[in-house]
Amino acid sequence: MVPAWLGIEEAVDVDTARPDVEVTAMPTLELIELYPSPYSERLRWVLDLKGLSYRRTPYVPVASEESHSERTGIRTAPVLLADGEVIGDSDRSVDWLEVAHPSPRLVPDDPRRRAQVRTWELYATEVLGPAARLVMIGRLKAMNVQPLADHFAAKYHWDEAEEARVDRLLRTALPELAAAVAGSAHLVGDQFTRADLTVAALLTPVLGLPPDDLFAIDPGTRTMFGTPFGADPSLAPLRDWRDRMYRSHRGRRVEPAAA
Repeated sequence: MVPAWLGIEEAVDVDTARPDVEVTAMPTLELIELYPSPYSERLRWVLDLKGLSYRRTPYVPVASEESHSERTGIRTAPVLLADGEVIGDSDRSVDWLEVAHPSPRLVPDDPRRRAQVRTWELYATEVLGPAARLVMIGRLKAMNVQPLADHFAAKYHWDEAEEARVDRLLRTALPELAAAVAGSAHLVGDQFTRADLTVAALLTPVLGLPPDDLFAIDPGTRTMFGTPFGADPSLAPLRDWRDRMYRSHRGRRVEPAAA
């Protein structure tokens, strides 16, 4: 069965803003997203926290790769556009949003804490996410999820040796991360920041998607996410922290764009 999030044929305009945040009408924002992607979720989370309305357009792996690249100059998703102009991937887009829509502030003014937020973001987007993605691709190949498994393996340069290397890295780093979040509510200071939402979102390839009451997706697709080590008891504090970030700060259940 083709997952519902891959069967969306038309872009739709949706009000995705948090119910407790005043919505700022911004019909010129468009998000090209791969719905279950943690990078897409990171950008959606920032958009929603800032009370922005935006158009959601699906990115379909394999099928829409060439048209997506021709339109945006980028071969991955998400991509944010404003007035039809490409802002960029999740990194460039969240920075653009912080400047264009500074309220609520998700990055501290204090230079030291600002640097700490950036460090956590880089850890999540450049180490944690890519490493877990390679392990996940190995699982997809073992599950014979084709043509996605081979497509992602080629795109992200997967091989068995590299998967084994990053798996060892995750088995060292993740228990330390679990210990770090066990004793504090937030990663930087005493306020929710972009560090928290970025790490929480990028834990999906490791831990699997958040529970169904927090993140809606069909059961078949849900089984594709997560690594074997993600179920290790040493990571229970990390899973609890991730789910708490969603319950306290996501604002609503995450759902695919309406068809």
